[in-house]
Formats: sequence, structure tokens, C-alpha cells
Amino acid sequence: MSTDDKSIKFYKTKAQEYAAQVRSPKDSVYHAYYEKPAMYSLLPDLINKTVLSIGCGSGEDSIYLKKQGAEKSIGIDLSDELIDIAKDSYPECEFHVMNMEKLGFPDSSFDFAYSSLAIHYVEDWSIVFKEVFRVLKPNSHFLFSCGHPVRFALSNEKTDDYSTKKLEVRKNNHTGEIIITGDYLTKKKALDAMGKDTVNLWVMPVGDIATLAIDAGFAIERLIEPRPLEKLKSIDPKTYNILSKIPEFIIFKLRKV
Repeated sequence: MSTDDKSIKFYKTKAQEYAAQVRSPKDSVYHAYYEKPAMYSLLPDLINKTVLSIGCGSGEDSIYLKKQGAEKSIGIDLSDELIDIAKDSYPECEFHVMNMEKLGFPDSSFDFAYSSLAIHYVEDWSIVFKEVFRVLKPNSHFLFSCGHPVRFALSNEKTDDYSTKKLEVRKNNHTGEIIITGDYLTKKKALDAMGKDTVNLWVMPVGDIATLAIDAGFAIERLIEPRPLEKLKSIDPKTYNILSKIPEFIIFKLRKV
């Protein structure tokens, strides 16, 4: 299992807190006013379809997909605590404790696969792409989001007065010395990605993500760098200004060729 033990522990021990947060728009503005609206705008027709939510957490996306007309909405997650919450909250859907690297479903089982901010917990994304490709029917879509690599390319510098994040090349005009701050092109593990003592996840350049998806057999139909909803401007102007200029997440819409 390549998902980091720290990430697994976080979602097991903090399941109740996580569910409460994602269900409260004021506590999860990145979801409610940024990532979810962008993801939902890219959904295909789900009427009478069988859909899979990978890394479903406490089930909010699964029930949303069900309400869009899906005949069967199935969610999987590694956290049995989150799956228990999902089962209790949304009996209209089906939930399983399952590893996204080894999906326990037959070939060509699903009309659509969806994954919100989950694939980046796995070190080798190619395994996930191949598994999703296998369980999808031909010409079906896989819609997923992950942390934007630009966010994790920025270095963090702190002084008494400021916290600074930057991706920078500095050249000494006299000596020609080059100082590079930050790193976009190296695949790396992002430690405590959501703050102190939270989760670890894997980050790689956009081109590498695209290559892995294509090598698995997918065609890339859309690539979205979301913009925040205008409504966020009055709710949280500081976050709105940041997300209007620097992306936090990136979204891919793939099709099984």
C-alpha cells in the first residue's frame, strides 16, 4: 500500500472532524467555493449510470452524483471510519473500504469514475490510472482533481514579519551566480500538506501527470485550473485574491479511448 501511513492515520483518527468540516461551506471554502463547483461543472450525463467515487471520504460526492440521476453510486475509501460515516449518512449509495490501487470490481463495470483530491495520496499514480481504466466502460470518463504542482513548487520562507512563498531565479549581475528558490519539475512528497501533523501527499509536474494518464490509455479531454466563485470574495476576500492568481488545485477530465 503506497499511501503514506501518516495520511491514513489522519483520516482514521480525524474522520468525524473531517466530515463536519467538508459539510460546512464556511469551514471548507476551498471545497464549497472553488474545487467542487469546478468539478461539478465538468460532470457528464449521469442519468441511469453506474458511477464510482474514488477516495469518497464521508460520502458527499457520492450522494451528489446519485442526485444527478445515477442509478448506482458507489464510493470507496481506505478509511473505515469515513466509510462508516458515509454509510450512516447516505444509505442511497453503496460504500466499501478499498484501496484505489486495487479496485475490487470487474472490468468495464462503470459508466463514470470520479475522484476529488485523493489520487495525490498515492506514490505511483500509474497504478491508479490503469485500475480506473480497467473498470471503466469504453468511452467513459474519469474526472479527478489533485493539488496543483505550482502550489508545492513554492519555497516557504519566514521572518518575524512575513511568511513568503516563492518560485524564483536570482542572478548576480556581477558574478553571474544563479540562486534558484523552489522546485517545480521534481516529483516529491509534500509533508504536512494541509498544515501541521496532517497528511503527506505526492506532487509532480502537470506534464508528468498527463503522460501517466495517456500511457494508461486515456485521452485528456479537459484540463482545468479552477477560479474561485465570485461569492467567495465577500466571504473570504484574502483567500479569493490568492485563488484568483495562484492555483491550489488542478482538474483533469479523461476519457477511456
